[in-house]
Amino acid sequence: MASSFTVIIADGAEGNSSMTQISPSVERALELRGISTETALRFGIYTADEHGAPSGVGNVIVFPFWEHGVSVNEKFRAPGKKFWQRSGGRRTFWNSDVLDDPALHSGHMPLVITEGEIDALTAIECGFPLTVSVPDGAPPEKQADKDDDSANDNDQHGKYEFLWNNRDRLKRIKRFIIAVDGDAPGQRLASELVRRLSAARCSFVSYPGGCKDISDVQQRFGSDAVVSLLNSAKPYPVRGLYRISDYPNAGPLPVYSSGWWTLDEHAKFFLGAFVVISGIPSHGKSTFVSNLLVNFAEQHGWTSAIYTPEMPIVPQMRDKLRKIKGRRGLLSLSSDDLTRIDRWLDRAFVFIDADPNNDDDEEFNLIWVLDKATDAVLRDGIKVLVIDPWNELEHARAGNESMSDYIGRSIRSIKRWAKTYQVIVIVVAHPTKDVGKDGAVRRPGLYDIEGSSHWANKADIGIIIDWPDHAIPHTVVDVKKIRFEECGGKGSVILKFDRYSARYSTLDEEETHGSGRDWDGFTSIEK
Repeated sequence: MASSFTVIIADGAEGNSSMTQISPSVERALELRGISTETALRFGIYTADEHGAPSGVGNVIVFPFWEHGVSVNEKFRAPGKKFWQRSGGRRTFWNSDVLDDPALHSGHMPLVITEGEIDALTAIECGFPLTVSVPDGAPPEKQADKDDDSANDNDQHGKYEFLWNNRDRLKRIKRFIIAVDGDAPGQRLASELVRRLSAARCSFVSYPGGCKDISDVQQRFGSDAVVSLLNSAKPYPVRGLYRISDYPNAGPLPVYSSGWWTLDEHAKFFLGAFVVISGIPSHGKSTFVSNLLVNFAEQHGWTSAIYTPEMPIVPQMRDKLRKIKGRRGLLSLSSDDLTRIDRWLDRAFVFIDADPNNDDDEEFNLIWVLDKATDAVLRDGIKVLVIDPWNELEHARAGNESMSDYIGRSIRSIKRWAKTYQVIVIVVAHPTKDVGKDGAVRRPGLYDIEGSSHWANKADIGIIIDWPDHAIPHTVVDVKKIRFEECGGKGSVILKFDRYSARYSTLDEEETHGSGRDWDGFTSIEK
């Protein structure tokens, strides 16, 4: 091939014509992957030099991202799989204009989502024009025990911003085929896409032996194999009867540390769990939950949403979290300390609260909380939702429905939501007054929670918090219910409670609240 392929294209919105060129070496590379030069040029793809300047002999491939005919971003791919994007470009799907195709809204055709532009072009060449690619590939593996803020999946400004930017368009699409890479990062990407788009609308593909993506399938087995792969995509199980072969390979149930190794022996957590926490008032239930959420953020990079109508967010909730994160009392924290802590808290927590500027008579019931939490999944990528306490919700009982039946129905709604979005839901529920009958206060059980035995029967993890003697800084964490053996087993542990920092620790931990040296997480945040 003696010279580069050149074509004049016009920007549909601006009306500006530009010269698009693809170098001979890139033409050959695309053709080896079954992608014609004509198809590449139709999407405005061109080649550039190492500085990103258009070049008919360059070996950097440039993929424009079009929205309504306007190039809103560009992705540069250099040899060695080195990628960068236009500074300030919009995060959106590559080929995002197909999201508005009526065939997707009617369900006549599915939207195919791939991990890279080459895979998307391959699918398009094989007869699937309604194909898009995510802009940034798969997320990196999250490293345990590191407080890496990059792991926070804040959809409005982070890794999944492209979903947030297209949220209204995606809501209208009936079916998706998730055709990302089959390796571990690709599986994590698929999991995040499915939990945001809902399993009911998604199907998955199973790559033939030795292949990890659509491009591999085309190169090894040809275009017909790609067509067969996408046409045979299987829906994620939603309801009904299934065989084992109908389920994607998810591996063992992933469980996550609480942050206290002694508690981990009895209770580890999994995404989608329904967790019930109870105990006598003023025995530390809410403070325990706050500590648990800080541990989740530090160890796993998770963002949590909190609905806590009993406690004002500012200053009470904020100051409690400041102390727990800072590991010291407020008076020992400098203004610089507080600035860093508050920046961290903004990344680790969102709060579901009434809008003080809204005069509408909103009902702050479970439906309202779950609706706001759904927005938090899409915008912030939350992994934990806390309702503390249950009795402060406005309970919408139907007709002659008993309180027990209402609680059972509500728990079913919570568990369906938690499973759909793969979010841990923690509900703090008060026990009945019988636990303090005749002045003899006893440690309650799950069956002592007010309103219904459903709290005990339907919980995946059930925990009672008990502080037997307020003169001794020891709190009993009594694990009463564990549904899955991967999470541990029933039993009690004792945690130390430091009033100064509002922080729980295991009995073997050194006291660090006054040293000013224990600043877990700030090193990675400040990078």
